[in-house]
Amino acid sequence: MPWMKPHIIRLFAILAVTVAVFASCSKRLKPASVLISNPVLHLNPVPQGESLKVLFEIENTSDNPLFIQEIQTTCGCVVPKNELPIVILPHRMGTVHLAYNTIKNTGYVDHFVYCYGNFDGEDHIELEFDTNVVPRADYIRDYEQLMTEFPEHFKKVPSMFDEERYKKSK
Repeated sequence: MPWMKPHIIRLFAILAVTVAVFASCSKRLKPASVLISNPVLHLNPVPQGESLKVLFEIENTSDNPLFIQEIQTTCGCVVPKNELPIVILPHRMGTVHLAYNTIKNTGYVDHFVYCYGNFDGEDHIELEFDTNVVPRADYIRDYEQLMTEFPEHFKKVPSMFDEERYKKSK
């Protein structure tokens, strides 16, 4: 079987080159330093039921690209709108887009957002925003407003106003 010897040598050579190539690849991302101009946002009051768009600007101040691979929020009402991973090239600005649904909250709310990636010195950064969710004043409608909005419900109610008596008094 002398004819198999060159095939085995070629097979081992290909295997050795393949192992060398994959061993030289580093899967570890180099850390990137960032600058967040405003990590804590104090937003204006918003009416309950409206959606609020929140944007955080992140500047990559390093020579390495920044990869934000995961975004976690402290409430299910805050949803990230970016496609993951978010890639911010060296010395460029990027944004983290969030949508906040105010339907389930009233009053003062304070939400934290954790972004995980190859940050220099730590595995995540913390962002925060707060606002005041103002309840709608729908619960204080008067009788006339209710009557015009729901006329089918008020057909059953007898009239409290006696037109005949009013006409006689004139």
